[in-house]
Formats: sequence, structure tokens, C-alpha cells
Amino acid sequence: MSRLIRLAVVVALVAAFAVTAGTATAPAAHQSKGTIAFLLSGPDLYYQYGLNGAKAAAKKLGYDFKVYPNPNISPSVELANVKNAIAQGAKAITGYSVGLSTEDASISAADNAGVPIFLIYGYNKKYLDKSNVVGFMQVDVVKYGLDLGKYVRTHGPAGKFAIITGQLGRGDAEGYRQGFLQGLGCKGNLVKGEPPMTCGKFQYVATETGHWLRPDGYKAAQNIIAKVPDLKMLYGQNDDMTVGAHTALVAAHKDAGVYVVSMNGAPYGIPGIKAGWIKAENTDSPAFEGLMAVRLTDAYLNNKIDGGKLYLSRTVLATKANVNSIVPWDFFKNPAMVNKYMKVPLLKPVSNPK
Repeated sequence: MSRLIRLAVVVALVAAFAVTAGTATAPAAHQSKGTIAFLLSGPDLYYQYGLNGAKAAAKKLGYDFKVYPNPNISPSVELANVKNAIAQGAKAITGYSVGLSTEDASISAADNAGVPIFLIYGYNKKYLDKSNVVGFMQVDVVKYGLDLGKYVRTHGPAGKFAIITGQLGRGDAEGYRQGFLQGLGCKGNLVKGEPPMTCGKFQYVATETGHWLRPDGYKAAQNIIAKVPDLKMLYGQNDDMTVGAHTALVAAHKDAGVYVVSMNGAPYGIPGIKAGWIKAENTDSPAFEGLMAVRLTDAYLNNKIDGGKLYLSRTVLATKANVNSIVPWDFFKNPAMVNKYMKVPLLKPVSNPK
């Protein structure tokens, strides 16, 4: 065999070995478990953090993740998003519905198509008998407001107060208001929740809707200040609106004289607690809710849990004294913290939810 032929044979053998070795050691391609569709209803930052928590869980569990935005909070867009997710082969659907008036159509569409759906907020018991409803994740909306109201009843100043509500119509804003008024000891139609209302040393005199958004919270506070110049206390139903309201109070030189309480424990609210202008708030983490919603959906898909359940989020009533105990909204930025919350036990469903 000539030297040239021997060299060619060696080269061929080396090349063949390299191909074989490469094939043996190359990592297997990612095999997705399917796509989880996420309904993003509106621009509220709470929803954005919830989305990121859900996305982190989906990635850890091996799912693809597709967001279906609804920037104008449109019921028709929500239904179209649900139908598109179904048509595009979503394994399951989670996220936020616009409101109770839209959930019937959205849940029915998913249920009829045999696609499991798990909503974050918007709970109503009537949906639990649907065969493809995995469940709902939210705080106990009345108790969430009740605990804050009880704190304010002991620590808040006597006089006139007002409420800035979130987007009405889904039940959570109404529940927060009802619970807060109940905790204060108010007398009257607490479910309807409209002023005027007597609450012991407190007088509920005004309410405005801030739609969960900072600019609208600012406008709502401006309207309240104009109507109630001797305002003593203001309750905002999330930190975004409360930060906007505080800006309006500062502009009117009333921030030092108005006792402010809020909700949620957002990254942009925590500085207010530490600075002392937010006196107290009941807090929860949308990122934790999103992560847990996906984990529970995965457990349902793998026949580890039954469907048709209500799950309650973790909450912490926070003041300046215990502000560091709040479950972070932005833990999804830290892989170690994502791992931590992926390992905590799955939440247990509420027994016999109302």
C-alpha cells in the first residue's frame, strides 16, 4: 500500500471516529412538554411580574411559554386570545382575565376544547365544576382587606378617609374594599362599599377608581383632595396607584398630614414603607402566584392533583418594622431564588371554598 493511500485511510478513520464521538457526546435536543399560554390583560405592572414568575416556572419545568397580550383590557381580545391559544395547540392556559363578565366565555372556550385553564384572580365557585378548570390562584380578597383594616382601626388617625380602588368588575377590588371597611368597623352596606359611611372614629367620605395604574391613582387623589381638603387618611388598593396618589399629596403639600396605607408590597412601594410615608400594607407576590400557578398546572397535567380548586397566595401584613419579610416580586431575576420557590411544597387547595 502506497504512503499516500495509507495516509488517506488514516484520515478517513480519524474523521469517522470524530463523527462517532461527536454523536455520542452531543447533548440531546430540548424536548418541550408543550406550550403554556399566558393571558396578559392590561399594562398593570402586577401582571408583568406575575408573567415573569410564570415564565420562570415554565422554563424550569420544560414548557415553551407564549404571551397573549391584551393592552386595552378588551373582553373581545381576551376571547380571541383564548381561541388563538387553543388553535395554536396550547397545552394549558393561565394568566389574568379581564373580569368576571369575560370569564364565562374564556373558560367555556377552553373547557369545550379540552384545554386546561388556571386563572390568577377572578375566582367564582360556579367555575369549579368545569372539567378542564384546574383552578384559581389569588389572595382571600375580603380577608386581605380585613387584616389591613384591623391594623388601621388601631393605629390610624380619627377623621375623614377615602379609598382609591383598582379596576372594578372582577371582584378583587370590591373584596379588598369590603374587607377594609369591615376591619375598620364601618356600618352600612359594606358589599356596595360606597360613602358616606360611619366607622367609629373614622368617616368614609370619598372613593375614586384608579384602575390599578399610577397616573390614574394620581388623578384620583387630585379629585379626592379637591373634594375633601381636610382628608386624614387614604387607602390605595395597590402600590402603583398609591405612589401616584402620594405624588398628588406632595404636590398639594398634604403628604405630611395624610396617613397612607396600601397593598401588594411592590418593589416601588417598599421604599415608601421604609421611608415611613406608607404606614402599612398587606402584601403578596405576583411572581410567586405566577410561578405557583404554572407548577400547579404542571401537577394537574401529570395527574398529581385534581382540578377545580382554589389556592390562596402567601401574604404578609408589612410595616416599617418587618418590611424585609415581604415575598419579593422580582425573585425571578435570581436563579437561586427561582430554585428556592420551585422547591417549596405546592400550595394546598382551600377546603369547601365559598
